[in-house]
Amino acid sequence: MDAKPLSLGKIVSERQRFIVPIYQRSYEWTVKEQLEGLFDQIEEKTKELLDTGKVAFAHYMGALLLIPDSDPVFGRIQTFNIVDGQQRLTTFHICLAALRDVARSYKAEATAAQLTDLILHNDSVPMQDRKTERYKLQPSAYDRALFRDLIDLNREELRKKHPDAFFKNGKVRADAPLPLQAYGYFWGEAESFITQDGATTNTAEIHTRLLALSTTLFEHFKLIVITLSKDDDAQVIFQTLNSNGKPLAAMDLVRNDVFLRAARTGEDTEDLLTSHWSVFEERFWKEEQTQGRIKKRRIDFYLAQTLAAEQGKLISLGELYSEYRSFVAGRVFPNSKAEIAVLARYVPTYRQLVDPNGGSSLARLAHRLETFDVSTAYSAVFVIAASDAQDEVKDQLYQLIASYVVRRALCHLTPKNYNKLFVELVAHLKTEGVSVETLAAFFAARAAAVASQFPTDAELRTAIVTLPQYSWVPRPRLRLILEELEFASRTKFNIDGSLKSELQIEHLLPQEWTTHWPLGDRSAPQDRKTGVDEAFRLAIEARDGLVHTLGNLTLLTPPANQAASNGSFDSKRVRLQDSLLNMNALILQESGWDEVTIRRRGEYLATLAAKLWPAP
Repeated sequence: MDAKPLSLGKIVSERQRFIVPIYQRSYEWTVKEQLEGLFDQIEEKTKELLDTGKVAFAHYMGALLLIPDSDPVFGRIQTFNIVDGQQRLTTFHICLAALRDVARSYKAEATAAQLTDLILHNDSVPMQDRKTERYKLQPSAYDRALFRDLIDLNREELRKKHPDAFFKNGKVRADAPLPLQAYGYFWGEAESFITQDGATTNTAEIHTRLLALSTTLFEHFKLIVITLSKDDDAQVIFQTLNSNGKPLAAMDLVRNDVFLRAARTGEDTEDLLTSHWSVFEERFWKEEQTQGRIKKRRIDFYLAQTLAAEQGKLISLGELYSEYRSFVAGRVFPNSKAEIAVLARYVPTYRQLVDPNGGSSLARLAHRLETFDVSTAYSAVFVIAASDAQDEVKDQLYQLIASYVVRRALCHLTPKNYNKLFVELVAHLKTEGVSVETLAAFFAARAAAVASQFPTDAELRTAIVTLPQYSWVPRPRLRLILEELEFASRTKFNIDGSLKSELQIEHLLPQEWTTHWPLGDRSAPQDRKTGVDEAFRLAIEARDGLVHTLGNLTLLTPPANQAASNGSFDSKRVRLQDSLLNMNALILQESGWDEVTIRRRGEYLATLAAKLWPAP
């Protein structure tokens, strides 16, 4: 092993190529997380060079771990596989390409030519395959075509070839591929620096600042280059390392493991990557999500739910890669293609769960699970979706899972046991078969356990009529409950359509009811105590106990909600009428609003709820 500090210029000036192995990640550095800090460092060193004529201390950017692809061959460029540091080296190449194009745009042809020589081998270098060997860096398969465009095309040519990645003003869009975002960022920052935000128009001064910027990057940014023996196993070494720029997801380690075993058995890893693993390389999977207090990339949460669906057991998010290795050790796959097929089996279902659209039963379930933050149910949904059950059966099962979650929320039952319960349901469905009957049997066996019971119609009715929902169920969830009850109350004679997303929950009998809402023939004191006898105290407590129940709640727009406020029932009528909601039209049929009507409406809503969210 050879280890030494080398400047970026020394690394990229040599007649050699750097290959990102097939098992490595695609480019993942972002402007906010990595590139802004990097360019700040480049700019700081460049200012030092311009001010003093020298840079006191070089800036070290970490390690570049290389392993030779083969022994040197006459007439062919020496190649090295990048075991660690590919994100850094790719970033530097993109930065150099952006600087070159800025140089060309400001007619600094000599600087542009020197920068070009750092990213491309010129025609005087002997090559066996000029089409590929001319590039000094070969990134991952998913970035390769775009990377070559960044190297080969100028800015205008890039805009023409990738029009969806640019705004009309020429700036790169925030949803463009990450390599293109990096190019656009470096271009903009470099141009801003050399022109001092447009204040400098003197060509000589612009060229001087551009040369200083290029010199700083070339001479004063260094990497510790570690070159291993060609006999070392690069994939095994990589598996033990962690990126200094962006932490590895568990699925990154899984990919490395899959391709390591595929290479050892002689499978076509290139085909495996492009034809089978490619489903996991979209940006969708790289977005960060939060589950409880755990924050990970979406792909890791998918992996955890997939392992739970396959095995019917709890999966530790903290030991996700070990969980996968254990899974693979206990499952015999004929080849890596079959292994990846199992990993990808639930992708369509998962995508519908996290990004629901349309009116399918699965989309409705997804919306409910998202609102109630019950992604722990995904593994059970995976098993149902992948089964050979009839679509009607699947629809019923999706409805029952939603019913379970909503009923327990209304009955004030804890969701803390859901992670365990749903993997137990997975194991039950995989053993007994996917059907409404097997799900009913599963919950029947848990009817006596408060931590997992499926509330009955009678329990649901009692909860809706008597329990304070406003002070218990979080507002977004309570709003969803009221919205779904609104649709359930409609008939063919009502207006059909969606509801406004900003509707707010309104108390018909207000929380502060003492001013405009007499209790019988008496007005209650504001403190509910002064001059109150025992009978009146009990009446006050009974009213207060009904204020937050579902029977006293409805939906109004924010202006209507504010206007209704603590006013009397008569003053609220016009707001209820304007809402055009069927549930409010039914309220308007009442001549007044008191404890009797609240309970009566609660009973009505409980009947709707039992049908809307059925028990098994």
